[in-house]
Amino acid sequence: MQNKVLSNTYKYYSVSFVFFLILILFAGCEVGTDSNQNKDAEKFLNVVEKTPITTDGYLQLVDSLNSYSKKMSYTKGIIKSILLKGKYLTSIKEEEQALEICKEAVKFCEQANDLYELGNAYYDLGGAYFDLKKRDEAIAAIKKSAVYRSEVKDSSGLGYSFNFTGYIYWIISDYDSAVFYFEKALEIRNKLPNKINRATTYNNLGTIFYNWSLHDKALDYYLRSLELQKEQHNNSGIAKCLCNIGLVYQETAQDDKAIEYYRESLPYALASKLPQTIGYAYNCLGSVYSRRNNDSSLFYLKKSLETYQAANDTVGLILALQELGSYYLDLKDLSPAKDYFKQMLDFAQQENIPMRIARAYKSLGEVYLLENNFLTAQKYFEASVEIGKKSALNFILQDALGYLSQIYEREGKIVKALEALRQRNYYKDLIENEGTQKRLIDLKNKAEYEKYRRSLDRQMYENYKQKIYMVVMLPAILVLLIAAAILFRTNNKKGKLNLLLKEKNSLIEGQSREIQLKNVELLELNEAKEKLFSIIAHDLRSPFNVLINFGTLLKEEYYNLSDEERVEYISNLEETAIKTFELVENLLNLSASRSGRISYDPAEVYLSKTVEKVINLSSQQANKKNIKLVNLVSAETKAFADKSMLEIVIRNLVNNAIKYSASGGEIKLSAEDEKGKLLIMVEDNGIGMDDATISNIFNINVVRSKNGSNGEKGTGLGLGLCKEFVEKHGGEIWAESQLEIPEEGKKGGSKFIFSLPVKKTNEKIE
Repeated sequence: MQNKVLSNTYKYYSVSFVFFLILILFAGCEVGTDSNQNKDAEKFLNVVEKTPITTDGYLQLVDSLNSYSKKMSYTKGIIKSILLKGKYLTSIKEEEQALEICKEAVKFCEQANDLYELGNAYYDLGGAYFDLKKRDEAIAAIKKSAVYRSEVKDSSGLGYSFNFTGYIYWIISDYDSAVFYFEKALEIRNKLPNKINRATTYNNLGTIFYNWSLHDKALDYYLRSLELQKEQHNNSGIAKCLCNIGLVYQETAQDDKAIEYYRESLPYALASKLPQTIGYAYNCLGSVYSRRNNDSSLFYLKKSLETYQAANDTVGLILALQELGSYYLDLKDLSPAKDYFKQMLDFAQQENIPMRIARAYKSLGEVYLLENNFLTAQKYFEASVEIGKKSALNFILQDALGYLSQIYEREGKIVKALEALRQRNYYKDLIENEGTQKRLIDLKNKAEYEKYRRSLDRQMYENYKQKIYMVVMLPAILVLLIAAAILFRTNNKKGKLNLLLKEKNSLIEGQSREIQLKNVELLELNEAKEKLFSIIAHDLRSPFNVLINFGTLLKEEYYNLSDEERVEYISNLEETAIKTFELVENLLNLSASRSGRISYDPAEVYLSKTVEKVINLSSQQANKKNIKLVNLVSAETKAFADKSMLEIVIRNLVNNAIKYSASGGEIKLSAEDEKGKLLIMVEDNGIGMDDATISNIFNINVVRSKNGSNGEKGTGLGLGLCKEFVEKHGGEIWAESQLEIPEEGKKGGSKFIFSLPVKKTNEKIE
């Protein structure tokens, strides 16, 4: 004990002495050149960054760095000191103060226009929001950090941003979004030397696929992570991977194999000396032994609980309490089971983890059901279902609805029992269908990759242009598969809705009006689906046939073609690929808009810059028809809009005008204020439209796009997408046109006008 006191005293005086030397070194120096000042401040910063955050006097050291950096006007030191102070406050659980410090760091970085540190500041701000259980704000902040880190090409930081975003989506049970961001993180981390980060993302992806019951995929990712963790001798990472592999075997009823991996993980967990890892290993062993050795199971489960309690690890406590409650529930020992599940519920609500809250409600419902307390059991099951539906927790929904059906049946509520049973079967089918669908997509992707690899082996003589052709084809096919999967799910949902309507019709009389209304909705949905199917089947097939035919011709007749012919074919490939990309982009934007997955982040935008950007992107297409694009928008004109959506609307209107304008025409883009709204106009002198076309021009279920002045083909999607985006802003869009009639001497022309709000804000103008 005396040696420990002496050691701590020695540490304190050592740090104090270093701190004293730093103050003498920097505070006592005369003011020299700017270069020397920055060097001194940078040395001070290096000392502080190397000082452990647990060191006595750390906060005073950081404050001194801040004061000295301000004195020397050393911007980097000021920013770093603010960020380090935020990290320190987070480490001592002062989350509210940490949040304010992170906001201060963001504001200072914006004023200093330091994009690199702004990415770091937003990342720390996201972490502060996450600690306060403000998940939506955390996601928004971390996504902003990704934007800035991408701009400054901070690949390592971008990987952290994507991985953290995926983790938060996993916490709130949005597994589709979690996979999307984990895969983006993995794409970056595969190119970087840090194998621990790569292994972490592999493990995260494995956990998502485990939750989806795609056990072969989960096992593949866990094994990849384990290999990297062993290369780096990371005991904690090795232990977690071994436990996760054991979970896959346990879930597939291979308990002996699971026990083998759990036992192997325990020495690594103990060597890591991390309570979270040790508690996890104990918990896994306890859960697998519950099916064969109650004494061993209880021993390990209590060891897990004690470990998490000692570390004050709330998330770990939830897991340990869940397994202990399940242990006693299996033994029909209901009193301790109820107690553990109630403790689990309290911690899950404290951490705001929907999946754990719903599971706790379901488990408590099972306890009260066994006690024949049907009313209380019903309340818990209904609470579990409510959360499960909000967070798409299909496995929990399947079980809770099954129990609810039994309770309703005992109470004589036959209609409610049948409805609960029907919903239970629906979620059961949904789980099976989603698993099958994800496997099919994965198999298709693997087949395409193998085909691509074999093709490369056979065609090593292909030049750079042919490689571009392949790079264009593969993403287009992947996008097509994703679009087909979305449409398949939409069609599947429609079929299930029809079954639901038939079943309700046989059980409940007097609801014919409601059924008719739903049939109308289904017809509208079917029309939209048929429209998209026709585009996929016809308008995408044609350009792909062109790409394939020209590609085949280039491959087989390459040495028989002249240079002019090769350039012509390659130009045709490029033009077809660009048009196909525009079509697929409109399809994806339309799908994202209708499913609510597209982000909407309005801000004040300089309209002239956006118009100029669209003109630059469309100039090549306009030049081919000798069409002049004129920007008449004032440089001071501002609109309050989502920048990306605004660009898509203007680009579609300009492309539409180019398509229907004759060679030598002119397209004008202008804007004017009218009663607090901004009217934006795209005017051409093309062939014009008749009244019937104008009345349906923005309805993609009615309009079939006519060929352009040079025979260009379209789908009618672009203007429908414009209407949806403009209305999302609270604006309107309409068209004015005069049809060209040469025999009567009438000239044609069309003007598309849409309105946007004009709002004065203190936000950054883009």
